This record gives sequence, C-alpha cells and structure tokens, in this order.
Amino acid sequence: MPRLCLLDSLTTVRILSNMAKRKYRNGLSLFGYSIFHPINLFLIANVLIYILQLFAGGTGIIEYYFALTPARVFQGFYWQIFSYGFLHEAYGTPFIHLFFNMYVFVMFGGLICKYIPAWKFTVVYVAAVLTGGLTVILAPIFVQVLGIQYPMDLYQTTTLGASGGVTGILVLFGILFPETEVFLIFFRMKARYAAWIFVGGGFIADIVSVYYFHSPFVVSNSCHLGGALGATLVAPWILKGNSFDSGKIFPKRQPPQENSESKPQNRSLAEDLDSQTRKNRELLSSLGKKNSFTDQETFLTPLQQTNVNLCPPPTYQSEDPFCLRCEWLPNCALRKLKLERESGN
Repeated sequence: MPRLCLLDSLTTVRILSNMAKRKYRNGLSLFGYSIFHPINLFLIANVLIYILQLFAGGTGIIEYYFALTPARVFQGFYWQIFSYGFLHEAYGTPFIHLFFNMYVFVMFGGLICKYIPAWKFTVVYVAAVLTGGLTVILAPIFVQVLGIQYPMDLYQTTTLGASGGVTGILVLFGILFPETEVFLIFFRMKARYAAWIFVGGGFIADIVSVYYFHSPFVVSNSCHLGGALGATLVAPWILKGNSFDSGKIFPKRQPPQENSESKPQNRSLAEDLDSQTRKNRELLSSLGKKNSFTDQETFLTPLQQTNVNLCPPPTYQSEDPFCLRCEWLPNCALRKLKLERESGN
C-alpha cells in the first residue's frame, strides 16, 4: 500500500517539487497548477490575509470583524460563518497554524484535483468551511440545552483557521481513495477513517484536558466536526456524475434517441476511475507475460510519459487502488523494474 506521510518531510518535498515541475498549461503556475487554479487562489488568499493580520500589529481589528464569534454572528455579523476560514493565529508561534493548514490543503488538494474538476473540489471545500462555521455557532446552544458545564463561554469564543475546510478535504480524499494509507497524528491508517480519527482524537483530547487541567483543548473540535459532516453530505452528491461538466447548471433534457448506443454517454467519476483501473490491470497482465527484463523494458518504454508528478519509489504497489487509478503507472512500473534489477532481485 502506498503511504502518504504528512510528517515525512523528505516525501513531502519530493511530491511538491514534482508537482511544481509539472505544467498543466502555459503561463504562471504553482505546485503544478495554474496560478488561477482554486488550490492556488485559496492558498494565496490565506497567505495575503495572514500578512494583513501581521500588519495590523496585534490590534485584533481584523479578527474582531472576520473571525467567527457566535455572539457577534447573532448580532448580525453573518459573514463570519465563512470569513473565519481565511484567518489564522498570528500572535502565537509564527506561521505554525497557517503552515499546517495550507500544508495539508495543498498536499491532498493537489492529489484530488488530478482526478476531479476544480469546481467540484471548490464546492466541497466551501461547503466544509460553511458547515464548520455553522457547527461552531450551534455548539454553545447545544451545550446550553444539555446543561453541560463547560469551562469556557462558547458564545464569546473566537474561532479562526481553514481547518474546517481542510477536514472536509480529508473526507473527500477518503471517499475517492478509501484504501490508501495515510500517516496522520503519528499513526498509519486507511484514508476512509483519517478525517474521523482526527475529529474523534480532538474531542478525546478536549475531554482529557477539561477533566485533568480544567481547561479546554486548543482546537475547535466543533469546527472540524462540521467540516467533516459538510463534506460527507456534499461530496457524494457533487461526485455523482458529470452532468454539470458542460458548464450548464440546468442542462436541457434531451428526448430519448432510437440509436442510443451511438450517442456518447456521461460517465460518473467512479466509472472513469474504474476505466483507468481496468486499463492498468490489462497492462500489468501483459507485463507479467514477459519473461525477461529486456522484454518488459521494451514493453514499458513506449508508454512512458514525461514531466509527470510521480510519487517516491517506495510508495508504488501494483495492486493498490490509488496506483491502479493513476495514468502514470507505466512510469512507476518501469522504475520499479530497474530498481529490482539493480538490487539483484
């Protein structure tokens, strides 16, 4: 199984550097995508707003109007339900909050957008930010109704950061590649469980912190939970098919044609990915019939693609769902073949 290691700096540098080398189109690019791609637009927006926070000099004026505080939302600052997702902690350890959120966002977003349209990625991310904000303002009501004695006035607690949306991206990755292993919070786990283990771990840490130290944990668990729930609700619907890919929000229904077999059919994302899987399985089957290294190399060489975003060599496994869905599998297969010959296997 390939392992996507959030805390393996060498792996990360290799992946991001390869992404940066790949150009999807002419013009200015960053991390392998156009500068106007949603991944880069969100990244740039978060960095620029963080710089504005630093220039504000600790006055808190930006946080007052745009970070999420339930009491202010109830007073009419409704935009805070969304704007909080673009602010980060600017007065603690420099850049740490911003860095980790954007690190996960670019890492997983770059992989996801290789398989789905940018607008679908954007819808899921925005939905996760909004639902994260909604759960933050509902949390104090929930605590009050249940009569929970919580050592903090949640109506006056300020929440900021992109982690609600980022948690939604983790959910989206888990939906697309459920069996891929990721390394999160010092534990290796299947991608389908990663976001929920992250959310659950936050609540456990909060309970332990309140019980032993009489102080809540430092993260907004309600925001993370909301982001995960939002992506869980929206992603299956947004990934259902490609009926909106033409750019029309409400495409006209066409009357059934007698010769429907000749008409191209829209395929769902799952069908597209399964098609690539079948193609790669056929390729591997043909490769397995070649007995000598020379025959295998001759078979794979014409299939090689240039300037592609390859994962580090140890992550390639021919039966992993993520690898089987990748159009660059012939590159990895040839690379592994050469490594095995060099090692004498």
